[in-house]
Amino acid sequence: MNMSALLMLGSLAVGLASAGELKHETVTLKEGGPEATINISYKTDTVKQHPVILMLGSLDPKALPDWSAGLVDEGYMLATFSVAYPPDPDPARRPQWLVFDERFAHGYVLGGSRAPSDAKRVIDYLIGRGDVHPRKIGWMGSSSTGIPGLSVACHEPRLAAIVAFVSTGAYGEWLESWKTNKLWVGKTDDIWPETKELLKTWDPILDVAKMYPVAVLMVSGGDDIVVDPKTAQSFVHAAKPYYANDPERLRLVIYDGFGHNLPRDIIRMYTEHWFHLYMHPVNDPPKPPDPPKDLRESADRTQINATGHDEVTGAEK
Repeated sequence: MNMSALLMLGSLAVGLASAGELKHETVTLKEGGPEATINISYKTDTVKQHPVILMLGSLDPKALPDWSAGLVDEGYMLATFSVAYPPDPDPARRPQWLVFDERFAHGYVLGGSRAPSDAKRVIDYLIGRGDVHPRKIGWMGSSSTGIPGLSVACHEPRLAAIVAFVSTGAYGEWLESWKTNKLWVGKTDDIWPETKELLKTWDPILDVAKMYPVAVLMVSGGDDIVVDPKTAQSFVHAAKPYYANDPERLRLVIYDGFGHNLPRDIIRMYTEHWFHLYMHPVNDPPKPPDPPKDLRESADRTQINATGHDEVTGAEK
């Protein structure tokens, strides 16, 4: 689809900016699904084609996320989006924020089932602009914005990388953890039958074979009871066999002693590092490393300067 056709899908409001200044755009897509609103922020005259970081939600042009400042200066484009799905016609079935019951569970699974098609529409638009690098499209999310992103990672082949904080791709196991972690306040002891049906198709852990070569970084809190890190471990362990040729593309970091909130410096550090590694504005992503041949070579790789471990410890080779 060419640019002119894409613009016919909706209205485009462009913020004025001179060379090298921050530019903001709002795009509305009206075809292919419910109305989708995309907020875009980037700096002009930085790179010919911008790497893009997708997020659920919106952007405040007066205050971009604090973790993003350096990336935007380097040429990364931020693109948040929201899709106007109508609420459940029955008010009694609508999820209530932080009420861990059948409604809340269904809302998350339903959102995960919609996220891949929503992301496809947004990515179609972004690539059609011409100023977006088609092989450098990533996703950044935390909790409610990271969980659907892991569904996208399993279904959208154009996604290059994802950074997901306190999130999981093992939806069914996660919902079960609400009970063991004493969050569940449902009227019954189980989720709805329609939620179970959605999980048969849209639980990301069932589709990890499709995720490679997306570069996946997940960062969790070891004491998180809201998104139990055990469920993140299950997702990564399920995906690991499919990353055998490039195991460094799949990582899970767990911070012992932290709960559902990670320090801001952690958010910025990992987001910058991962997108620099796999979606750098200029550089190619790293090639898969050769595995160590034996224990000796494995130990040698941990050497941090010109002195070998044998010499430091006084051991003979």
